[in-house]
Amino acid sequence: MGTTITFQRPDGQAASGYLAEPANAAEAPGIVVIQEWWGVNAQIRGVANRLAQAG
Repeated sequence: MGTTITFQRPDGQAASGYLAEPANAAEAPGIVVIQEWWGVNAQIRGVANRLAQAG
């Protein structure tokens, strides 16, 4: 399962995204989805979660 994260943009402003990591995150990369103006919806979070679990 992923989580919403906040990070700093190059212009210094805060932005949010969605971080999906596999169960054994120490051995595989995660996926960060940066939201569009309407946010990250459930379908996009589901795709990110499935990709992360696939490694």
